[in-house]
Amino acid sequence: MKLNQLISEKLESIRKSKNMGVYTLCNKAAISYETYRSIRKNSNKDIYIRTLLIILHALDVAPSDFFSDPMFDSDELDVDFK
Repeated sequence: MKLNQLISEKLESIRKSKNMGVYTLCNKAAISYETYRSIRKNSNKDIYIRTLLIILHALDVAPSDFFSDPMFDSDELDVDFK
């Protein structure tokens, strides 16, 4: 699995588990809908760490909790260096 896809799926899972709509998250995080949409749809090859941290803060999730998922340790995690 690609890193961006894993991040996207995990963010969506957390957002849905908190019953938070996309627009609510975008407003709370003060990011554009298009920015979050590009993350959700994996159309953005790079996710800025600053943006990710802002989204995690809006979701009330610590970065250490987010990245504690064993999938981030998987040998099958593909980071696209192109």
